[in-house]
Amino acid sequence: MRKGVLTILPICLLAFSTFVNVGLPAHAQPIVKGPNADNIKFIQYSDENIALKAAKSGDIDMYLYRLPLELVSEVRKDPALTVYDRDAGSFGLLFNPTTPNDKNVLNPFQLKEVRYAMNYLIDRDFVVGEILKGSATPMVDPFGISSPEYQDIADIVESFGFRHDPTLAEKMISDALERGGATRQDGKWTFNGNPITIKIFIRSDDPRRNSIGEALSSDLEKIGFKVEKIFGDLSRAQLDVYGSNPKDLKWQIYTEGYAGTGTFVAYNPAFPTQMYAPWFGNMPQGYTNNTLDEITQKLVNLNFTSKDERTDLVREAVTQGIQESVRIFIAQTKEPYVASSAVNGLVNDFGAGISSRFSLINAEVPSRNNLNVGVRQLSQGSWNNIAGFKDTYSLTIYSAIGDPATLYHPYLGTVIPVRENWTQITTKGPTDHLSVPADVQKWNPSAAKWEGVGSNELSKSEVTYNILYSKWHNGISMDKNDLLYSYYFAFEWGTNTTSAVNVDKTVDPEVTPLISAVLPTIKGLRFLSDDKVESYADIWHFDEKEIAGSATIWTTEPWEITAAQERVVTSGALSFSRTGAVEKGVDWLSLVNPQHVQLIKSELQKMKDERYVPPALKGLVNADQAAERYDASIKWITDHNNAVISNGPFYLDSFNPGGQTATIKAFRDNSYPFEQNYWSSKFGNPMLASIENVDTQGSLNIGQSKTIQAFVNVGNKPSNDAQVKYFIVTDKGVIAKGEANPSKDKPGQFAISLNSDKTSQFSPGASTLKIFAISNKAYKPVFYSTPLLAVAAGPSSVPGGNQNNNSGSGNQQGSSNTKSGCLIATAAFGSELTPQVEYLRNFREHYILATASGSAFMQTFNAIYYSFSPQVADYEREQPWLQQTVKLLLYPLFGILALSENAHDLVGGGETGAILAGVTASALIGSVYIAPPMAAYTITRKTISSSDVRLFKFLMIILAVSISATIVGSAINNHQLLPITTAIFVLSIALASAMGIGRLGASRLLRMKRIGEV
Repeated sequence: MRKGVLTILPICLLAFSTFVNVGLPAHAQPIVKGPNADNIKFIQYSDENIALKAAKSGDIDMYLYRLPLELVSEVRKDPALTVYDRDAGSFGLLFNPTTPNDKNVLNPFQLKEVRYAMNYLIDRDFVVGEILKGSATPMVDPFGISSPEYQDIADIVESFGFRHDPTLAEKMISDALERGGATRQDGKWTFNGNPITIKIFIRSDDPRRNSIGEALSSDLEKIGFKVEKIFGDLSRAQLDVYGSNPKDLKWQIYTEGYAGTGTFVAYNPAFPTQMYAPWFGNMPQGYTNNTLDEITQKLVNLNFTSKDERTDLVREAVTQGIQESVRIFIAQTKEPYVASSAVNGLVNDFGAGISSRFSLINAEVPSRNNLNVGVRQLSQGSWNNIAGFKDTYSLTIYSAIGDPATLYHPYLGTVIPVRENWTQITTKGPTDHLSVPADVQKWNPSAAKWEGVGSNELSKSEVTYNILYSKWHNGISMDKNDLLYSYYFAFEWGTNTTSAVNVDKTVDPEVTPLISAVLPTIKGLRFLSDDKVESYADIWHFDEKEIAGSATIWTTEPWEITAAQERVVTSGALSFSRTGAVEKGVDWLSLVNPQHVQLIKSELQKMKDERYVPPALKGLVNADQAAERYDASIKWITDHNNAVISNGPFYLDSFNPGGQTATIKAFRDNSYPFEQNYWSSKFGNPMLASIENVDTQGSLNIGQSKTIQAFVNVGNKPSNDAQVKYFIVTDKGVIAKGEANPSKDKPGQFAISLNSDKTSQFSPGASTLKIFAISNKAYKPVFYSTPLLAVAAGPSSVPGGNQNNNSGSGNQQGSSNTKSGCLIATAAFGSELTPQVEYLRNFREHYILATASGSAFMQTFNAIYYSFSPQVADYEREQPWLQQTVKLLLYPLFGILALSENAHDLVGGGETGAILAGVTASALIGSVYIAPPMAAYTITRKTISSSDVRLFKFLMIILAVSISATIVGSAINNHQLLPITTAIFVLSIALASAMGIGRLGASRLLRMKRIGEV
């Protein structure tokens, strides 16, 4: 994507997310410029199953779209293929928040309360567990758990407490609709006597979003709405959803999906800006929110005075966005991509996965010089550098064609220079200013000329840098005029100079507002030489690389292509943007659309015939120089039938949507600055953090200081080279948060210190400790969750040392060696995030661990369970038949636990409720799981012996003693006794109930058998 001078343009890239040969001695190897592969053919496979077959047969070397989730485990076993997981994509819902033109129609989503209530109607756990097969995490915010920024907003996300609660959702919706004048008749909502209809646009080309849409439609019908389902792909959604006037009410809900950023980013204002702020142009037309605009413009324009202030802005943007709920999020996906194991050089970017430009540049198969890459679509939008490239399919291909000025490190997310070398970054901090030299220039769109800024201009920052020029793909050398034209374009199209006597044609409904929001930060530039530039910008960041990444000037297309597009657009034939196209009733300009390409070619010929030089380049370029460029671009279009002329490692040789292929070829010109394998030498294997263990050291005594130890590895070794943050949440919200401190003498050991003031805020019962760790060498966060029991301070606290085995979510790396969670159930259902495993975990945390007796029992249980469960879980994952068997065996347990919950609540919970729930669960487990084999054994013996009776009586005595001891231990808070008594109590009641039920069943069957024999 084109990199102009605007600070906004790097954000746009994230959101759509876009030498002279001196001769060598005969014995020396020539330096080869560009990528490893000579050419890459992109082949469209809309069906992932067919794509997988093509990968297996060797017809394609990789597929840059997710695999069918049900086939992933099988593919991982195939040595000829390698699966690469990508954490970035998201699913959500976009609501139409506008008041319709028809006053007799009520749009429920024009009401903020209805939109917000949808957070309770949508079942995120169902989507994650059933539709996405556990290959995702529930998502409420625009960042998601895989973003480095999530740790700064996690407590906010938790504080909303969203859960699937259709009863609450229905009440909230009903209250809002009644206030809006709607009535409910015979269970159906009406307004002015007409049924209230909800039009939901469902992406039928994506089975996952199709299922989400169908499930939501059913839920809406259940609460009284008439639902009209509209099915279509992204191309239709571009017109009906993003391109239509929302007031016409062609849609009210859209099952939205985002592929994530085109690269991994440490500080990413694009997420809250793109997803929540109207000024950015990604919200429904007519929706306004000045607060969100102001907050996000500060983020984008780097207008803050400290890291803390920036964090506060992010937190406020997320809070406001969730409260508005024009766009809500459902799940962040973990998408498995596949490649041939023969492909070397792939870079699994933490944001883009293996679809990153670094992979396309580095990838190679040793036996040949070409690659065949499967893609789901070649394009689902427009190819133009101004307001196009809004779909991930187009961006993936273009990322290898155009070189940006800067990129982001695939594992750190920090800015790295590509086509510029910074020689000086100067700033006086967030509040002080530099004086801008008077001869620094800006384009004046009103006067249509370059002007000096004068003697009074001030700027927060200045960057001096050298430009790495090369030839354009059409053979013409880049020069400073290409950069100046990019700079001109920002001011010309970012300023509306329309007056009573003049209509400004260089205005676009998407482009102009977007650029105008950041123009005040651009303070001008001057060329110190043809390839050395000073840029001034009124921006500041605590990371100076971010200043350089936003302040500098660049472009990815020659000025004559931009100028030709301008002339075509201002003539009224095409539009740069989708919105402009709809408003004017013309096409959305695309540099690969054959008709549009011919318009551009004709315009270039006219420009040559007119000896045209754009106003911004008069005095800098003469007519002959311009004509040389026009000829080169005309020839390019004739040869390639596209107008995509850029400066990257590949060029677009052909784009054939009819044949469902596109081919890019290596740009080997010696002017290109990077030789083969240049980037592969920059990135090694990422040194990720992992949380190996958490020692809660017993329960938390309210009002007393508490220290919890977290044990962290970086690159598989204990290390302090990480950042560790935590927060503790109860059903009342977040009650403590902070940063863990590394030990000075024990690498990898981090202390979470809670002073008495913090612990005094706790109430007796269970809470959840959530910990985030990020390696300083790879900024992908890992997440760990474990229960924490708060008890009233007494003479002793619950012993038990390492409480790691009580972990809820464990390390999000998903290692089967992590001793945490419901391992056997997780292996059976495929993910710890499935509803079934979540239910088991919630029962443990809220009914067992919420009491002293329950926590004491779990100490003994965990010591036994985790001595064998990791090995069983590992074996289970490799045996599909065993997974299914365990699933079947677990389903009765869910019913048993549901009855135990009722028993717990029957007596008001607490210790008494925990003991009654324990009695219920243990008795039923014994009856369901142990009694049948006991009965079978008795029947084979054909009699009930006296020893069986004595054993049963003995068990009843043990049961009576253990329950008495448990009650006494709970009353006197004796935590040394409770782990023993509770374990004996549970075991004895299970065995006693099993023997009782088993004897009863066996005796009846034996009597029936005897009658039959007679």
